Amino acid sequence: MLMHFNNKSSVYPNRSGYKPEVNEQYAQSLIPVADNLLGLLSSGLGLEDGDIKQGLGGEDLVYMLKINYYPPCPCPELALGVAPHTDMSSITILVPNEVQGLQVFKDDVWYDVAYIPNALIIHIGDQVLSNGKYESVFHRTTVNKDKTRMSWPMFLEPPAEFEVGPIPKLISEDNPPKYKTKKFKDYVYCKLNKLP
Repeated sequence: MLMHFNNKSSVYPNRSGYKPEVNEQYAQSLIPVADNLLGLLSSGLGLEDGDIKQGLGGEDLVYMLKINYYPPCPCPELALGVAPHTDMSSITILVPNEVQGLQVFKDDVWYDVAYIPNALIIHIGDQVLSNGKYESVFHRTTVNKDKTRMSWPMFLEPPAEFEVGPIPKLISEDNPPKYKTKKFKDYVYCKLNKLP
């Protein structure tokens, strides 16, 4: 298991009372939640509980916590916090603050994701492992004119050198692979550069 944190003071907004160790504790507390979600996703595909986690690198799975900070924007209709995309991670576990900003795209319409206190938002990321049986969540982030929006996503992804592809148990003559097996770093490179 690898956890990524960046606690350099230059990365965080300069706010008195900020405690990086709280983010680390938060991330640690999400690991069992993440492992449980991966088990449920495996079961949903008719697989053993650990199959998706193994397909992501097993105990070498990377849990990456980021902190998104969106300051108030005087013209929110002219800016996006994050452009429309799907996550490259297998799943993303997200906690936002109470300021609206996350939107998902469905049936040619952008929908606001309601803020529910104490709730986690789960994004299904790019689904190479499921061979497309799970659909990635296409989403974006907007900004607010008057309020700061923050979110704390944890991305679950394979190590860079780990080869990812459809889980062999999900491949058959009737269901051939929809994705090539490649190292995760190569998958990221291809996606970012819009290559097959």
